[in-house]
Amino acid sequence: LPRKREPVAASMAPVPKPAPAARSFQFEGESWVQFYAPDGSTLEKGLMKAGDRREFAAGQLGRAVVGNVSDVQVQHAGQPVDMTPWLKSNVARFAVSSDGSPVDATK
Repeated sequence: LPRKREPVAASMAPVPKPAPAARSFQFEGESWVQFYAPDGSTLEKGLMKAGDRREFAAGQLGRAVVGNVSDVQVQHAGQPVDMTPWLKSNVARFAVSSDGSPVDATK
């Protein structure tokens, strides 16, 4: 016996794009990093290699130390972030505010 064919409904609604990570780090060269949660616990420490990438959702990252920052692309909500205000001797030290933007780590 042939099976009855069921109609198929297709939606023309656009598929929502996933939101970009609140903070992302793309490594173009070797860099050592220290990533901390807002409660001060260590998320990750170590040496990153060219091609490595780390992403953090909103509220996940509290503070970061990034060495050799000239070889790291930092983005916030998909937009490049200028690390100059937090740069000293090619090391960026910054905290992350509640909205995800970088702020002075000493405050």
